[in-house]
Parts: sequence; structure tokens; C-alpha cells
Amino acid sequence: MIDTLKRTILLAAALLLVTGCKKHNYSDIPAYLHLDKMDVVDKSGSGAPAGFFTSEIDAVQLIAYWDGDEAETILGTFQLPCTIPVMRNETITRLDVVPVIKQNGIAATRIEYPYFKYVYLTDVPLAADSTTNLGTQDSTGIWVLSTEYKPWRQWSASNTGSSDTLITVMAEEYFEKIQYSILFTSPMERIVDNADVRTGTGSGMVHVTRDKDAIDFEIDKTIEVSDPTKNLYLEMDYRTDVKLSVGMRSSYRTGGTEDTQSAITLYETNGKWRKIYINLGRLWSQFNYNSTFHVVFSAINSDGVDGYVYLDNVKLLTI
Repeated sequence: MIDTLKRTILLAAALLLVTGCKKHNYSDIPAYLHLDKMDVVDKSGSGAPAGFFTSEIDAVQLIAYWDGDEAETILGTFQLPCTIPVMRNETITRLDVVPVIKQNGIAATRIEYPYFKYVYLTDVPLAADSTTNLGTQDSTGIWVLSTEYKPWRQWSASNTGSSDTLITVMAEEYFEKIQYSILFTSPMERIVDNADVRTGTGSGMVHVTRDKDAIDFEIDKTIEVSDPTKNLYLEMDYRTDVKLSVGMRSSYRTGGTEDTQSAITLYETNGKWRKIYINLGRLWSQFNYNSTFHVVFSAINSDGVDGYVYLDNVKLLTI
């Protein structure tokens, strides 16, 4: 009787193992996921200027979850555009697409950008030797997936947003011609209705003459961030004929003498606009996270050329 009981228990355990396991459709012939581009859009209809949403998402991390699995599967991080083989030919229950940017414009420092939302796709079909395109196809035929910023304090100075928002816009400048003034000190000036603007009707411009080794300017606002755990990023579009240093002016202790340090030096862009995400947090730490500072720029004319620095869609974000 004891042997019979043992056999019954073993049989029940075996049946439990069999019925509790799901057979997965692994294959020697891969299925493929394809994405050309990822954009940032105003899904919430915030009313922020179009320049708020200029972006340069360089890569994506893909995380897949299949029904019946106990854990997610990280498929990897892939530079865009990408076509990714997946050795499992069954519908992905949920696919998380994580926006990745080049921090400070350096390919070796690609990071998940903390200000962008993940995109969650459900029921993504996979079939052997077949390609599943992600997103929607635009007028040029490329496949684009859209994300958005996490909730932020309203860009308008007249509305600081609700207390539960995640991102604070500490400073912003779009150089639109409807503005009465700009947020930068001279010699930065606004140009409007010009082929050189990045978006909208205006951009900022600094003329660098041959006789100047360097020209300094800054955001004309004292920035105050008291929490040293905050991320601190400067986003901007830029186009420059000379090297451009971006940094911070502050003191190492409250009431101390101010110093200026550079976070990054940007190189000439050969007449092209570029988007960059500059991590100011590391430089801020060198000032012992002093709660007040200025964001400063220097056009460095070591070659003695006559040229221009253009900026647009400048914003300083914390989260």
C-alpha cells in the first residue's frame, strides 16, 4: 500500500510538471524585429513650442515578455535603424522599447535617457524568416515609433504645473520672434525668418570675428537646485563654425568665490544642426552640489576664423 501511495504521489508530481510547463517555439530560423527611427512627440497636447520636442534618439533597448515566462528577456540595445533576429517564433505578449541617447554626444556613453517614457507594445507577432516592423510607416517609407517626455512642469512661466509632475524645466529658450527678449546675455542675439534657424521662426546667433580668441555668454538666470540626487541635463540644438565650450559658473561653498569650469567642448559641425544632451550633473558634483549656479558658454576661436555659433531649443531639465 505504501508503494502504491508513493507511485501515486510521483505520478501526480510528474503530471503537475508536465501541465505546468509551456512549450516554447524556439527555432533555428529567426524571426526579425525592425525599427528605423524613434521620435519624441507631444502626445498630451501640452501646448509647448515645437522646439521642445526636437530629439536625437540614437538607439533602443528592447525587453520582451512572453506569456508563460517567469521573467522578462532583454533582447539587447541596438543602434537605430536596426533589424534584430529573435530565436523564438511566437507572439511577444509585451515588448518594452526604451529610448537611448548618446550622453554628451559620445557613442561610448549611450544611456537610457531618464526624461523619456518607455513605449509598451502588446501582442507583437513573430514568425520564422519574417520581419515585424515596429511603429508606423511615414511618408518616406521608414518605420517610426513615437515616445514622449515624462510629465513636466508647464513650460509657460505663468503655470508651474501640478505638484505630482516629475520633470522641472529650470530654463528654456526657443528664440521665437514673438518674444520680447531672450534668456541669454550678449553677444547672443536672436535671428528670425532666416534659413539658418533650426525650428520655428528664430534661433540664437553669436558672431565670432577673426580678432577674438574667445567670446563668452551665458543663460541670464541663476539656476537653483537644492537636491543633489537630481539628474541635471542641458538639451539644445546647435550649429557652430568654432569650438563651443559648455559649462557652469558657481562656488565650491555657499558664499565662496565663483569659478568657471567646462563640462564639454563641442566641435565644429560643418554647417549642420546637431542635437545634444549634456550631463551637467558630474560637473555640478565638482562644485559640491552648490544649490545656485549659472550655465555658461564660450566660443573658442583658436584658428582665428570669422564664423558663427547658432543655438536653438535650449532647455535645462531636472528630475
